Amino acid sequence: MGARWASGLARAARCALAGDPRKVQNDRMATKSSSPAPAAPTLVEQGRAALARHAWGEALEQLATADAQGQLDAGDLELLATAAWWTGQLPLAIEVRERSYAAAMKANQPAVAARAAIALARDNVYRAADSMSAAWARRAERLLESVPENAGHGWLAIVRSFRAAMVGDIETALAAATLAEEIGRRLGDRDIAAMAQAERGFALVNQGHVDEGLALVDESSVAAVAGELEPGTAGGICCTTIGTCASLGEWRRAAEWTEAQDRWCKREGISGFPGMCRLYRSEIKQLRGQWLEAEAEARRASIELENFIPAAAALALYRIGAIRLQRGDLEAAEEVLTQAHARGTKTEPAFSLLRLAQGRPAVAAASIRRALEDPPRTTTWDAPPDTPLMRMPLLRAQIEIALAAKDLATASAAVDELGALAGRFGSQAIGAGVASARGMFQLASGDAPAAEVSLRTAVDAWTRLEAPHEAARARMVLAQAYAANASADRAAVELRAAADTFERLGALIDLARARELLASLGGEDGGAPRHPDARQLKTFAFTDIVDSTKLGELLGDDAWGKLMRWHDQAVRSVVAEHGGEEVKEIGDGFFLAFDDTDRAIEAMIALQRRLARQRDTQGFAPSIRVGIHAAEATRLASDYSGTGVNIAARIAAAASGSEILVSESSLSGSRRSFGETGRRTLELKGISEPTPVVSIDWR
Repeated sequence: MGARWASGLARAARCALAGDPRKVQNDRMATKSSSPAPAAPTLVEQGRAALARHAWGEALEQLATADAQGQLDAGDLELLATAAWWTGQLPLAIEVRERSYAAAMKANQPAVAARAAIALARDNVYRAADSMSAAWARRAERLLESVPENAGHGWLAIVRSFRAAMVGDIETALAAATLAEEIGRRLGDRDIAAMAQAERGFALVNQGHVDEGLALVDESSVAAVAGELEPGTAGGICCTTIGTCASLGEWRRAAEWTEAQDRWCKREGISGFPGMCRLYRSEIKQLRGQWLEAEAEARRASIELENFIPAAAALALYRIGAIRLQRGDLEAAEEVLTQAHARGTKTEPAFSLLRLAQGRPAVAAASIRRALEDPPRTTTWDAPPDTPLMRMPLLRAQIEIALAAKDLATASAAVDELGALAGRFGSQAIGAGVASARGMFQLASGDAPAAEVSLRTAVDAWTRLEAPHEAARARMVLAQAYAANASADRAAVELRAAADTFERLGALIDLARARELLASLGGEDGGAPRHPDARQLKTFAFTDIVDSTKLGELLGDDAWGKLMRWHDQAVRSVVAEHGGEEVKEIGDGFFLAFDDTDRAIEAMIALQRRLARQRDTQGFAPSIRVGIHAAEATRLASDYSGTGVNIAARIAAAASGSEILVSESSLSGSRRSFGETGRRTLELKGISEPTPVVSIDWR
């Protein structure tokens, strides 16, 4: 569902407290030189002005300093919490809001206390602290009981709608959103009315009223991206809209709103919502077969959301696991899905499909059955739990697993339920999924002619949706239907088309299956990779911790484990920040890929500087060596191979501690100049020609 809303609760306080910077400037210009110089603005005044400009980082710095000096009252603490929220520091925002609430109660300021309580009810949902969220909502309700209707009543109703939707209670969510919208319109509060309208649209979509619901969320989003609303309201509305579109499989619509929200985030200087944008963008790119880019987006989202919405960060890990499963990298998929599970997020249907791919259909069948019979009731950042939109992907997986296990009865029941649920939604993607599943079942049941019709429908729909992997999988089953109808030539055509797509995408298991089926028809088996996209020009980087074995022995297992977790997070963070790709871990280092040399060098400079800061502030950080080389290499699934990759690895092995070595040939294509500490020529094992390298000055 995304970061569904960020309230405008601090709006009134901020508007009342923040000075107009233009007025300050005009007053200064009007001051004559003979007049006494005006007093410099205080830290609190500077912080308020920064908030008014949406300079969140600057506001946080000024207000945090003022707080340390004891200058903030209850209202000012609310502003500090707002600054922390918008810089993605949710734990700090919660801590400060708790202090704001306590200070407001002590000062007999119920309005300020109610705002803080409502915001805490929302923020604790983000941290998956459901009991705390409910308690703060009840406290806010009591504070508002004895006062006339005001904005607090509207925002509290939105919180209740939000909380209900997150656990799948759509009826309660709809009722609360409707109440909030009525309050907003009575008060003439556009932010409350627009946010409530978006929440109402979300609830209606989940009840099957798709056209009505989408119209409401679209209308709210127009107001959001047009700048008519407060940043918190605008961001929440956009995420509600994108999440709604994504849950329906309305990918083009979701992509349009994702780009709009991304532009809005950049304008406002916001760090929290880009993580959610990236998560949605990852899902869109995954569908379109851009798997390397999708995984990079999801990896960066998991980092950005870690301290903001941990459950959404875990969902990003699930996305990575699902992508690796599609590639056929089963070991890597299991590793990441296990990490996602450990963080409390859903791992279905990917986990059950993983077991099927591992050749364990009975385990897969039991796993997907549990997912359907006992859906999670915890807060989710995907489609609401135990709703049709959450259930339909599980049913599709159950059909595939049941057919693999030759359990036609279970598959038949799942096909019937899937068709009934899908009939309530008009999404092209949902329809394509139903056609694929029905065609698989019809073929397994011996009705090849009916299967042909269903599967042609599925192929056409997935192709129009620009979903190459789904289209190719449907083609592979369609080919089997043609073969069953004695149309071997048509089957071979479909299998060749499917195999070509699988090869281009790097879907190893699907590719092997397509070639196996093609060979069974007496056709070619595909042989070596043919697709030109398998060769790519990349800049490769290898990192390695110097003397890691000695360090491990010196520190002991526990301390070494903690150090490695910090190191891995540091590497992944800078790689994500610079648009790189983590190919794989190698020992205590990483194999990385970048689109160009400049980004690779900039990322490794940032990494070395981060390690240096850690040494300065904490007393210790590991020393790493880095080797960088640009070359063309062969990509298959998530890996690269070729002489250029070997050169990059050997350059890294030749580097000294804390050194970045780059091949001269790679630097020749650089668009900027990097400082150097020296040049030398290496004789690399297995490489006939000497390799000139440059040591980069990163300090």
